[in-house]
Amino acid sequence: MLKSSLSAYLSPLLALVLLLASPFALAQQMGAGMLAYEEGQSPRLVTANLSAGSVTLLERDSGKRLKEVQLGGDLRQLARADDGPLLVTDYSGDRLLLLDDDLTLEKAIPTGHRPYGVIFDTKRQWFWVTLFEAGRLQAYDTAGKLQLDMATAETPRGLALTNDDRLLLTHAMTGQIAIYDLAKLGSGAKGSSLPKPKLITLAETHSDTPSDSQGLPRLLDGIALSPDGSEAWLPHMLWSFDHPFQFQSTVFPAVSIIDLDEEKERVDERKQLFLQINLPSVGNRSQIVSNPFAARFAVDGKRVYLTLAGSEDLLVFDLSRSGKSNNNRHRRKKFQGGAKATQLLRHLPGQNPRDLLIDGDHILVHNAMGQDLTRLNSGGSGPFARVTVDVPHFAKLVETDPRPEQLQRGERLFNLGNTAANSRFPMAGDNWMSCNSCHLDGFNFTNRYLMAAHRQQSGDNAINGHANLTNMVAGDFVGEYLRMTQQTQGGMGHDTRDGAEAVDPARPQPEVKAMMEDLHAFVTADGNLPYLANWLRLDAPRTDPAKAPTTHPKEWLNSASCQNCHQQAFQDWSESNHRLMGNSHPYYKVVQALARETEGEAFGQWCQGCHMPQQVMTGQLDLPKGSHMFEQGGASLIAAHKAGEPVVEEGTGCVLCHRITKVEDAGGNSAFTVNLKDRESYVFEDAAGGSLQHWLAERQINARPAMHKASYQKDFYRDAALCKSCHNEFAPGTGANIVNTWDEWEKSSFAKAEDPAKRRTCIDCHMSPEPGNGGAPVAGQSTENGTMKARLYRHNFTGAQHQLVGLRNPDLEQESLALLRSSATLSARIEQAADAQQLVVRVANTGAGHALPTGVADFRELWLELTVTDASGKVVFASGQPVDGAVPEDARLFRKVFGDAEGKPVGLKFWRYAKLLEDTRIPADGWRDEAWPLPADAQGPFKADIKLNFRTYPKWVNDAVRAAEPSLPEPPIVRLNRLQLTLQPLPVTPATEPQS
Repeated sequence: MLKSSLSAYLSPLLALVLLLASPFALAQQMGAGMLAYEEGQSPRLVTANLSAGSVTLLERDSGKRLKEVQLGGDLRQLARADDGPLLVTDYSGDRLLLLDDDLTLEKAIPTGHRPYGVIFDTKRQWFWVTLFEAGRLQAYDTAGKLQLDMATAETPRGLALTNDDRLLLTHAMTGQIAIYDLAKLGSGAKGSSLPKPKLITLAETHSDTPSDSQGLPRLLDGIALSPDGSEAWLPHMLWSFDHPFQFQSTVFPAVSIIDLDEEKERVDERKQLFLQINLPSVGNRSQIVSNPFAARFAVDGKRVYLTLAGSEDLLVFDLSRSGKSNNNRHRRKKFQGGAKATQLLRHLPGQNPRDLLIDGDHILVHNAMGQDLTRLNSGGSGPFARVTVDVPHFAKLVETDPRPEQLQRGERLFNLGNTAANSRFPMAGDNWMSCNSCHLDGFNFTNRYLMAAHRQQSGDNAINGHANLTNMVAGDFVGEYLRMTQQTQGGMGHDTRDGAEAVDPARPQPEVKAMMEDLHAFVTADGNLPYLANWLRLDAPRTDPAKAPTTHPKEWLNSASCQNCHQQAFQDWSESNHRLMGNSHPYYKVVQALARETEGEAFGQWCQGCHMPQQVMTGQLDLPKGSHMFEQGGASLIAAHKAGEPVVEEGTGCVLCHRITKVEDAGGNSAFTVNLKDRESYVFEDAAGGSLQHWLAERQINARPAMHKASYQKDFYRDAALCKSCHNEFAPGTGANIVNTWDEWEKSSFAKAEDPAKRRTCIDCHMSPEPGNGGAPVAGQSTENGTMKARLYRHNFTGAQHQLVGLRNPDLEQESLALLRSSATLSARIEQAADAQQLVVRVANTGAGHALPTGVADFRELWLELTVTDASGKVVFASGQPVDGAVPEDARLFRKVFGDAEGKPVGLKFWRYAKLLEDTRIPADGWRDEAWPLPADAQGPFKADIKLNFRTYPKWVNDAVRAAEPSLPEPPIVRLNRLQLTLQPLPVTPATEPQS
């Protein structure tokens, strides 16, 4: 590796002169939301103004605003080419904006999800860009043409470019930094390419004392390079989720140090709370800081300045006093972690200070929520220099924020960890943390990393979010926000050391209630949780800024309008559980009513996000009347279509699924976006079925089938992540994982087989024309008179709930049973235990690509029923025989049992899951052995009759549901497999293989 320091080639003094003379002319680049440049002899500054959606040009010396252009979106970072063009990342708009030097928009460039970091590479005249959610690194030339596009490790975010041609990239949610050697940049027929980078995973630390700074490095963002290029500073948070989430023991600020010469982390130099970050107050109380965001070195390299966006501070580290870990003094005394904080400039004048820029003796701070700049004075470079506020509000960046004022106030509260900002009713106690300390940028795909960081055993604590909720957030959002703020952040009167007033979440003061309503405006903003209880999103403008976007029922094409061209697909779907899983699903209906009754009406939308999304997006809050439980062939839809009447369909209809334009992998809970407004539409497409007008509409589709396909078919529809959006499920607020079907599959050979031909996704098995065939391809046509496809995916959505589809279509029920019966095999053996011989039955999961059972495994009944007789035909023992329709408690069941915080079974209220009381399911590719001791006096040979039984719901659930829905038949007990064999007792105790 070439030395990165200028002093490797020049004398240290000359290097320092060059650095001081031209602080903005270095090849070294670091991504940021503001940058400085010279326009002739005039110093300029340009800023990206985040959610205000504008870019501002300023005189750098005076702060005078020269120009502001409104571009919309959430503009995070910008970079400037040598000849003037600017490239700006629009985080929410999935686009890059290429501006000329006068800020005129030249080109909007569509990208993958969440473009964030951008820097300019002078050597190649390229802009490097990270796509945070899409997981890609891209390069564009100054005309906006794509030059390189490559996959990276997950969540690439911040960028930096060293003097020796290395590109650094942080991975925010995995705690990593990648180092790419641009000298190895190649080119070929398919464009430019880069070899894999050196990937450094920051160290996870642990202490037995929960209040010690420790945990997983997360929320990495920008990169600060030392002037000599020898090290990089990475501000971030530490998540410590191996104990219950609570104030002052779960989230900690930190800065990690990367040695760029050795390309490794200096773990013992990490800056941590109470250690290197420890400045006691006058009363000898450690001053807490939160949400480190950006760091920058002084030009002479002797200091590092760090913004704390949550507590709204500036922290100063003095490197001249740090020494080196290998000098003689440290050989005699344990190394104390390098440079320590020497000054805390408490509570800067601006709101949410993020990026900073060194400008001579001045430090400019970008206040993200205040939409202005603060100018600080560095105090020079002397050993006793102190940073002071020079101009509190040096420059106003935004003339008019187009967003509602309530939303702006809510965003401020979400990012606020400054206790002094409201001493009566602070959002955080002791400046500890903000909501953004965990929920980066709000509620989005990063949510799944919170769940992944949960390190507690589910039997001890399944909650990886907020505990002690009264109404699961949506039922009473004001009270729940206050409980979260108090218990997690120490705010709203929980920590009274700084004069905070007590707040009762059930009866908050009017001022507090108004604050929580402001916070709610941000939580339910577009891109967060518009419907609060679920993660469903509608890509449409709001007619009322205070309400989630909705559609009119007429905007939804009746699924029956698709049947003429897709007859088999419509027939299969119309009788499937994917269609009739709302008010026509009696089990769902009972649980939905219970959820509304116990938690509040609004909580019902948690269930509806997957079961009845169209109802959510049309703004219909009340549960609909009636049921189509026995309906065949989609009769009611066909009738409504012929009458030209709009229908709010339950379940997932044709347009609903085929207009999903984005899947945001937040961990489940209907995390997908539906777009109705940008599809290809046709004249008379909503005309009555069978009419001349509707016939004309179909002819238009036939005339341009490619356009129709482009509107209704996306590549990711084949991706299991689409299924995950509903077939993984977690409880709102608590984050307890209720259903993990996708995770079970992702760990299995079905997803990871070395031979790609042996891999199977969800749709291979559950949308197969021949359920139970192991997901093997079956040819067929998806449209009438269409081309023959090598693999056809049917819309039968075959699953374990055979009973309800059987009420409508016996053939579909048989398909469900065929799939179930292909899932497991039985074998048995007699083996020697400690003091007796025993019968061991093995149930092997050989056909399911997930646990057996999966889904609502707390309700499904899968168990062993067996009878064993001796040589005389006498019954030696029996197990699992139903009694009055109920499976006995001592039966060997394969299931999950959910408990509440006190360890009591939650029953139908599965959203109250806090502890896993039992999990006897069989994982994919795995097995479970169940053993029964043989009586010592029993004489063999033994005859065993072993059955693997299944029932969709246990008797106690069926009784409750049938009381509300008397027309529902009793669900049958189904035999999935049976093994009858004769077993000889063991003369001795050698290991024996299973007999089958």
